[in-house]
Amino acid sequence: MSNEQHIEETFFKTHFLKTLETLKPDQSVLLAYDGVLNNDTISRLETEVEGKVTELAIAKTPLKKIFFISVEALQNMLIHGGKDSLGHQHNYFVLSKNHAKVEIITANLVNNSNIDKLKQDVERLNSFAEPADLKSYYMEHLDKNEISDKGGAGLGFITIAMKSGNKLGYSFDKINDTLSLFLLRSTVSLE
Repeated sequence: MSNEQHIEETFFKTHFLKTLETLKPDQSVLLAYDGVLNNDTISRLETEVEGKVTELAIAKTPLKKIFFISVEALQNMLIHGGKDSLGHQHNYFVLSKNHAKVEIITANLVNNSNIDKLKQDVERLNSFAEPADLKSYYMEHLDKNEISDKGGAGLGFITIAMKSGNKLGYSFDKINDTLSLFLLRSTVSLE
């Protein structure tokens, strides 16, 4: 294992543990995963998410939102997450709950050159005051049908924001001159 990869892996593990420690006392962790994602891991995590959220005995609408956002976020990390110098992705996923909300926290590598665009994209989504305005933005984006080099139309964040109904939280923590950790926080209200 190269020293650089070790630094990135250690950075992610440390950040993951800090994220768990910063959860509020009334939040319980339903599911936490730190590691490399692949299709098999995502399939297993999706099954675990489905099991955990159906055990919550919450209304069908928030339950569907939680599952959708979890699946979309995991897929986004796999498809769009950055890779270290050895081609490995580092990721984590946390699903937590309190009496009022379920929170989905994801983190993955991003190239530092992409940070400004990601900030701009999330801030744009957070700027919409009304759900109808966000839906119109989604429809405009869909009509443009711009497919990225990774095969997506850039709808992931938009659909997560739409399903959540809440502002997206995010942060970037620089790992080195090339890569940073990108954390995305989505919430689904239970009330």
